[in-house]
Amino acid sequence: MNPNMPAAFREYMTLERVRSGEQEISVAEYQRWLQLKRVLNRHFQPGVQDSHEDRRESVRVPARLRVAFQSDGEIRESLMQNISRGGLFISTTEPLPLGTKVEIRVHTEESGENIDVKAEVASHIAGPGLMNEDLGMGVRFIELNESQAKAIDELYEHSLRRAIKP
Repeated sequence: MNPNMPAAFREYMTLERVRSGEQEISVAEYQRWLQLKRVLNRHFQPGVQDSHEDRRESVRVPARLRVAFQSDGEIRESLMQNISRGGLFISTTEPLPLGTKVEIRVHTEESGENIDVKAEVASHIAGPGLMNEDLGMGVRFIELNESQAKAIDELYEHSLRRAIKP
């Protein structure tokens, strides 16, 4: 691992909090945030084109947690492969159609608690490495209330800290 990665992570998270908070982020801070986001994306997803990742609001962080998702009364269980502030990727050999609304339960191992959120299928078939063998679906969070958004943010930051440790 690049020895500067923990420092890049800390700086990214500082700027991410400013950017997503109520404070104004300066042009220089925003440019630095974009640069750090690209560095972290390259670290977590080598080979993925910058133009693909630049469309995302935050870095996709590896996180293998159990999830259950429900759509049309059917409940399935699987593994979450990664998380960002806006959504997550679920491994499944049978991804749901694009636009499908799902209810997701993420089981957090540290606390033993569950995070229940609504989401919508935004992508499928291509996984974190954009390889066809990484079958699954990307879902985007929708209708998050304040406590759900806080729980997702905490999970995201915890996953990022864990992934960046040597």
